[in-house]
Amino acid sequence: MKNIKTLRYFIFGLLFLGCQEDFLQENPTSIIDPAALLTDKAGAEIYTVGAYDAARNALTSNFQTGWLNIWGVMAVDEIVSPGWSKFKPIYLHTISPSDIIIRDIWENMYVNLNKVNSVIDRVGAMSEDQIDDDDKNKLVAQARFLRAIINFALVSSWENIPLIKNETTSLENLDVPQSTPLDVYKFIEDDLLFAKDNLEANQGGGRVTRGAAQAVLGRVYLQMTGHPINDPSYFAKAETELKDVIDSGVYDLVDYYPDIFKVDNEQNEEVIFSFGFDGPGMDQGSAIGTLYGPLGSVSNGSANGNMWYVNWELAGPATGAGNTGNWTSSNGKGGFPRNNHAFAQPYEDLDIRSRNNIAKTNVNQSQWINNWPEDGMFGDRGQTTYGQARRQGKGNWKPWKWHNIRPSDWGSDTPVDEIYIRYADVLLMYAEALNGQNKLTQADADMTINLLRSRARVWPNEVKTGVAADLVVGTQQHNKDEILSERRKELCFEGWRRNDLVRNGVYYEAINSSQPIWSNSGNPQPQYTPNEIRWPIPASELQINSKLVQNEGYD
Repeated sequence: MKNIKTLRYFIFGLLFLGCQEDFLQENPTSIIDPAALLTDKAGAEIYTVGAYDAARNALTSNFQTGWLNIWGVMAVDEIVSPGWSKFKPIYLHTISPSDIIIRDIWENMYVNLNKVNSVIDRVGAMSEDQIDDDDKNKLVAQARFLRAIINFALVSSWENIPLIKNETTSLENLDVPQSTPLDVYKFIEDDLLFAKDNLEANQGGGRVTRGAAQAVLGRVYLQMTGHPINDPSYFAKAETELKDVIDSGVYDLVDYYPDIFKVDNEQNEEVIFSFGFDGPGMDQGSAIGTLYGPLGSVSNGSANGNMWYVNWELAGPATGAGNTGNWTSSNGKGGFPRNNHAFAQPYEDLDIRSRNNIAKTNVNQSQWINNWPEDGMFGDRGQTTYGQARRQGKGNWKPWKWHNIRPSDWGSDTPVDEIYIRYADVLLMYAEALNGQNKLTQADADMTINLLRSRARVWPNEVKTGVAADLVVGTQQHNKDEILSERRKELCFEGWRRNDLVRNGVYYEAINSSQPIWSNSGNPQPQYTPNEIRWPIPASELQINSKLVQNEGYD
């Protein structure tokens, strides 16, 4: 199949949840009839591209309802949502069943799930004289992988969800009962095992591969060891899948951390699966640059500007020339970090990942386009305006991870592919799977977490020494904390922190100890209650589907 990015704009006829009934009954002439398209392998390939587009729309920053950004970053200890943001209730954990943002995310996920189900059902129903069985299974396997990751997002967020296994073609009989989380996870597992058995082991091009299926299967198994499944036997299953990915030889770490996220290096050897985006140009790319990078020449505070601030406890201690000591609310020094959790340690001062991922609040593309990109936050290379002032005042730091790929001032024009899973994540998950069985060795730590710490010391012309020392394997709890903290630093703003905290049983501790102090941070601080480990079922859906039952604590 061609590179996914080259076909993503093809428009084909799919049926949507939530459409008007007369639309479902009519035969529109402005779109292509799927029956006319699905006559041969070429048509099936084009139709399958729609499944990629659907999953991308459901999960990424293409829309402001993208799951990875809102669920996995905003409501945890990475991001602070300003008081003027529409996402403030999610950050503050004050969401209710009537909140529009929750309704929009739910609807967006199920609409796009229906598109993927259409591909699975209709391509899967093609006859042998239309498409070879092997080719058909490869296309269906890709779509089933995409269905699995949408369902994984749904069950992670709401736990008790309607499990829709086939395309919805009518608005009749929409009363679908909720399935248990275990039933949903088993369905996800079946989809990923089918993908694993029917896909090739190549890498790149934006396509789903065997390695992607196994890596995500490892992620799913790990999640099943914690809430709400709480079955430690899945550690061993995760170990098997993740070790196969490592031993495949298909993937490797990029030598220099900032290079992972550059538009001219997308689909690099570290990327296991990513969603394709084009651009530049208004609405031709993603919004990831708006969320996690500078906005062209637009200064901080613009309505189209970068929406979120970095939780100050992630940013790290203020060390270096003119910036000794740590922060307090009174003078910016003396009491940092405030949470003191072993699983949530901040960046070390010389960690290249902090240089790449965090910047001063008023940094934008025009100011830094000719400077070393990783100087966004620190600037101990002679910068004066923002570098030496990096810790002046109380901070207000902004995400900077995709800082060098904003071509203009438009909100959705970032052309870089958005990474769903990469090899560094696999290494950390593998270490977690071993430690969950209390069998992590020093050799295992050296080939996983310590390999990433070694890369974090690599600067353009030298190797820094003031970065986290290698992990020395200790107690199971010590190792667990170190791995979880390392995931926070390596994968920040990539959408997995909330799942990590929930899986390890420390979501409450992480949220209730996060204490941003600056005036535009959305104070008061988040007040998490146990029911908020999951989102409420949207009130509008309860009215539509009489068999839905609201999640506990949201009545």
